[in-house]
Amino acid sequence: MTAESNQDLSYDALVTRAKEAINNNMLDQALDSLILAYQIEQTIVVNHLLVTVLIAQNQYQEAQMYADECLDSYLKNQQDAQMYLELILHNHYFLNAWEILVGLPKEWQNYFLAMIEKAENDYRSAQAQTIKTVARHFYHLSDGNLADQQKRLLAANKLPRDEYVVGAKFILQDPFLTQMSRVSVLDQLRRLNITESVQFINLTAEVVTVVPAELQDIFSDKIYQEVISVLKGYEKELGSDMIHGLSEQIQLLLMLAYPDLALVIEDATSWVKGLIAETFSLPLPLESENQAFWRQKLQKNLINILN
Repeated sequence: MTAESNQDLSYDALVTRAKEAINNNMLDQALDSLILAYQIEQTIVVNHLLVTVLIAQNQYQEAQMYADECLDSYLKNQQDAQMYLELILHNHYFLNAWEILVGLPKEWQNYFLAMIEKAENDYRSAQAQTIKTVARHFYHLSDGNLADQQKRLLAANKLPRDEYVVGAKFILQDPFLTQMSRVSVLDQLRRLNITESVQFINLTAEVVTVVPAELQDIFSDKIYQEVISVLKGYEKELGSDMIHGLSEQIQLLLMLAYPDLALVIEDATSWVKGLIAETFSLPLPLESENQAFWRQKLQKNLINILN
C-alpha cells in the first residue's frame, strides 16, 4: 500500500496495515502507515512500533526523537528499557543512560550497568580523539561566550561518565564561568547520582563542598514550591499567560541561587510581591533589605547572561 492510499485510512486501519507490513518485512510501507497514524493519534502503541521500525532501518537519531516523546513508557518493563538504552548508547548519549539507570529497579541495574560500561569502553577504543577534543572544550568551557558554552555543554553529554565528572570538577570551581553554567553542571552531577563530594563556587563566590547525589532538583525544593504557590495566587489579577511567563523567569532566577535558595528568599510572599512590583513598576512591599538586594542582583545577573 502506498503512502497516497494510506491517506484516507483511519487510525485503526493504518495501525493494522502497518502491522501487516511489518510481518511481511515491508518496513518502508509500515513506516509510512505508522507516521500517518501517529499524526492522527500519538499513542504509546504506535510510538513503540515507530521506534522499532526506525531502529530496524538504522535510523537511530529519528528513533530516539520519537522514543524521547514517550520516555516513561519505555521504562516500565525490562525489554523496553533495554531497547531504549541500547538506542541512546548507539547514539552515544552516555550521561542519559546513567541517568536512566539510577531510576530503574535494582534487580535490573547490574545487567544494564555492564551494558553501559561496555558501550563506553567500546567508544573510548574507537573514538579516543573525539573524546579528547570534546573533553578539552568542556574543561575550558569559560573560553567561549554563552552560546558557545551551551554548545559545549550539549556536546559533553556524549562524553563517558568518568570523563564528564573529571571535567565537571574543574568547571564547578571556574571563577570565569557564568553561575548558570556552573549550576547546570552541578545539576547534571546530581542526576548522575555522583556520591563523592565536589567543590562548587556558589552565588556569593564562596567555594563550598556539596555531594551532588544528596541534592534535590529545584522543582522539589520547598522554597521554590512555596514561591510558585504564592505566584499562582495572582492568576486572576494578572492572567494565566503572565503567570506562566513569571514562572519561567522565577525558575531561571532561582537556578542562579541553587542549591541554597534560602540565601535569596527569606519570605516567599513578600519576595513574589516584590518581583511583581518590579515587573510592573509598582510600589515595593515591606521586606528585608537583604532579600530585596538579592532579588535585584539575580535579575541583573540574568539579564547579563541572556544579553
